[in-house]
Amino acid sequence: MGKFRKFIMSFKNLNLINPIIRAATEAGYSKPTEIQYAVIPHVLDGRDIIVAETGLGKTASFTIPILQLLKKYSPEHNEIRTLILTPNKELAQKIEENFEVYSKYLPLSQFSVFEGVLEGSQLAALRKRVDVLIATPVRLLDLVNRRYIDLSKIEIFVLDEADRMLDLEFVNDIQKIMKLIPLKKQTLLFSSSMSPSIKKLAYTLLTNPKEIITNGSSMKKGTSQHPVYFS
Repeated sequence: MGKFRKFIMSFKNLNLINPIIRAATEAGYSKPTEIQYAVIPHVLDGRDIIVAETGLGKTASFTIPILQLLKKYSPEHNEIRTLILTPNKELAQKIEENFEVYSKYLPLSQFSVFEGVLEGSQLAALRKRVDVLIATPVRLLDLVNRRYIDLSKIEIFVLDEADRMLDLEFVNDIQKIMKLIPLKKQTLLFSSSMSPSIKKLAYTLLTNPKEIITNGSSMKKGTSQHPVYFS
């Protein structure tokens, strides 16, 4: 029964707005992947979530609902409302491209900052409206410390590839960033594994989170007892 229900699901069944469905359709996507089906409803409900995954379509599982949540309020003022932390330039660019695909028919903007590019181009872009900021921790802190970026109005915070963040020893940077963003926010944590260190980090960042493990997850030994949510 559960498999049949998942098979017939479409983006329309996830209560997504028409501009997002239209953009997804034009990009060649007709129905959500397993992880999108599992994650999107909880994000739209405003829940904090921990996701252990390696599934197809992971990035869209948070870009799609974030765009819908931002569109719901759509303030006129210029403030960064969503922050996404990722460990490297390649992932930051991938996430920015994903936002560009699904925000095609929405009055929202996104931008990524990372090491290894000309600073002038990044600073010029940051002077314009940026609803969603994708960043590597070191570059973000550099720009914050120089007062080019204000994180005081963040509504949604995403920590992507959390296990790789720990491997690269970004923990101290993440803790510094968390002190710069509001206590009241929605937090989404994605990790391809759920080791004890990831669990410890997660529960210092999230409030009453929903744990989601998809069939594509690469779980470390000792974590298989966590529940799976598909609704």
